[in-house]
Amino acid sequence: MNSVVKASTLEMIERAYKEGIYAQISAGYRSMEEQAALFSQGRFYRYKGKNYSILAKPKVTNAKPGQSFHIFGVAIDYFLVSDDGKTVLWTIKTKWKRKRVAAIGKELGFKWGGDWTGFKDYPHLEMTGGLSYSQMQVGKRSSLTLKFKPDGETVVTVTPKTEVASEVSKEPSKNKGDETIRSIQKTLNCRYDAGLVVDGINGPKT
Repeated sequence: MNSVVKASTLEMIERAYKEGIYAQISAGYRSMEEQAALFSQGRFYRYKGKNYSILAKPKVTNAKPGQSFHIFGVAIDYFLVSDDGKTVLWTIKTKWKRKRVAAIGKELGFKWGGDWTGFKDYPHLEMTGGLSYSQMQVGKRSSLTLKFKPDGETVVTVTPKTEVASEVSKEPSKNKGDETIRSIQKTLNCRYDAGLVVDGINGPKT
């Protein structure tokens, strides 16, 4: 995942949680093969000599492999869960919560699939920096900037030179630890009173 998209996603989840809305991520980066399988849901599709077909389920995307921003690590899909985190919420009563999470995401720089004029993709958020699929396919990467200051630090800007779609999480720093692990530790402490030290280190207690 793009590091700015990843950090913004975690911030969105945390802000929604503080409002009593529990969101989780169902998809981030997706390979070409995974996108082909998803595109085939509800239709027959052939990709690189392999047949994909899941006709028993409804269509969920119109994006073929290479036409989804998930492939470039700049898009996520989210869903809502109950307070205990065990039940996915799909009822009409939770639509305002879904829109609220989307609104938080838009404050952080995401574009929401629910705002699209054609096929509406309500669980989808993307941060492309104004680039198209075709531009990303030829290797262009946008310069994305965090719209918030994590823990009072300066806003981070990732330039095209240092940001690539296949970027993976960096090793935790000895001084601060990994931001993702710190977020997990905060969540465990908040939800389950785990009593963990929020140091960003994936130790035995975490």
